[in-house]
Amino acid sequence: MPVSRPPQPCVLGTATDVAIRALPLVAEANAAEERLLAMAARGDSSAFEELVAGYRGELSAHCYRMLGSVQDAEDALQDTLLAAWRGLAGFERRSSFRAWFYRIGTNACLRVIARRPRR
Repeated sequence: MPVSRPPQPCVLGTATDVAIRALPLVAEANAAEERLLAMAARGDSSAFEELVAGYRGELSAHCYRMLGSVQDAEDALQDTLLAAWRGLAGFERRSSFRAWFYRIGTNACLRVIARRPRR
């Protein structure tokens, strides 16, 4: 019968300790995102660029996985950025900015797929 050993403590502490220490960092990040959202909604394009910069690479990869083409993924990403900029005033904050931004990106990819000729 295997010997039961107590869980080994994490080098940084327990998982709960690490999560509790991370809460102020998450709150700071959320506050910074809210500030950028407010500025971008008032028409500050540099705030919008800063807001989407953190999501651009991963959204590009998401579009590439959906479309299988670098060129199509770049086109969908550009469509996403334009649609997000134009629709920012209508963002109701019922979800995170990331979820809203990704939904726009996913819809842009689906439109590209719909325009492709059938095989």
